[in-house]
Amino acid sequence: MSKVSSVLKSLVRDWSEEGAAERSQSYQPILDGVEKYLSLDGSMNHPPRLVVPGAGVGRLALELYARGYEVQGNEFSFHMLLASDFILNGGCSPERPFAISPWLTETRNVRCAADRARGILVPDVDPVSLIMGGSAKASSRDQHEPPEFSMAAGEFVSIYNNPKEHGKWDAVISCFFLDTAHSIIKYMKTIYDMLKDDGIMINFGPLLYHWSGPPMRPNDKSVDDYHKRNSGLDNRYLSSVDMSWDDVKDVMTNVGFVLEEERLGIPAQYTSDSTSMMATEYNCVYCVVRKPAKK
Repeated sequence: MSKVSSVLKSLVRDWSEEGAAERSQSYQPILDGVEKYLSLDGSMNHPPRLVVPGAGVGRLALELYARGYEVQGNEFSFHMLLASDFILNGGCSPERPFAISPWLTETRNVRCAADRARGILVPDVDPVSLIMGGSAKASSRDQHEPPEFSMAAGEFVSIYNNPKEHGKWDAVISCFFLDTAHSIIKYMKTIYDMLKDDGIMINFGPLLYHWSGPPMRPNDKSVDDYHKRNSGLDNRYLSSVDMSWDDVKDVMTNVGFVLEEERLGIPAQYTSDSTSMMATEYNCVYCVVRKPAKK
C-alpha cells in the first residue's frame, strides 16, 4: 500500500497543477543549470545525451527532452515505471484527465475530511505534445536524426556500471537521488565512468539516506553484535554510511570530479499535501561537478 501511495503522490508532484510549486523549487534550478552548461549548438550533429536516475513518473526527464536534449530516464521501482509508462505513452491528457486522491488514507494533521477525499486532476500538460516538441526542436536545428527519449528499468549501478555505458553520456541529472544510495562512493564512481570527458553531473536534493540503518545500542558490544541483532534487515541498511555533505564533496573530488558550482540551503518540499497542517521542508544543495578532460 505504501508503494501505491508513493506513486499517487508522485503523480501529483509531477503531473498536476497542485504540484507546480514543488516542481519549480526542485526542477527549475536543474533546468537552468542544464541550459547554462550544456549548449544546444545548431552546428552539433547530435544533442547532448542526459541520464536522469530516479526518474520516478518522468516529468523532469520529459521536460529536458522537450528542450531538445536526448534523455534516458532510469527507475528501479516497478510501480513508478508502470505509472510513467501510462502517462508518457498517451494514456491521458488535460482533455482526458483522471482524478486521484493520494491523501485518502491520511488521518493526522487533517484540516477537514474533504481535504483527504479531494480529487486532483492528472495530467496538467499533454506528455505527447512535450515529446513532439522535443523532436520539433531537434528538427529545427537540422540534425540528422531526432533525439531519443527512453526509460531504462533497473538499479542504477547495475545498469550504468557496464563498460558499454562508459564515456557515453554528457550529463547525469540527479534530483532527490544521491541519498537513495547505500554507498554514495559506488554512485559517484559509476557516474564518473559513464560520463564523457568534460561531462557534468547536476545534483539537487537533501541527504535523507533511504538505507540509513538503526542506531547501535549500549548493549551492542561489537559490530558483529549489531549485525546479529538486526539480521532480519536488508544488508544495505547495515552497510550504508550516512555522510555529511562535506564528506560527499570529498568523495566527488577523490573520484576525480571538479566542483563547478555549489549553492546551499535551497528550500524544497517533496510530495507534500498543500492542505495538510504539517509540511516537511528540506534545505537542499544544488551543485554542478565536471569530469575533467584528459590531458
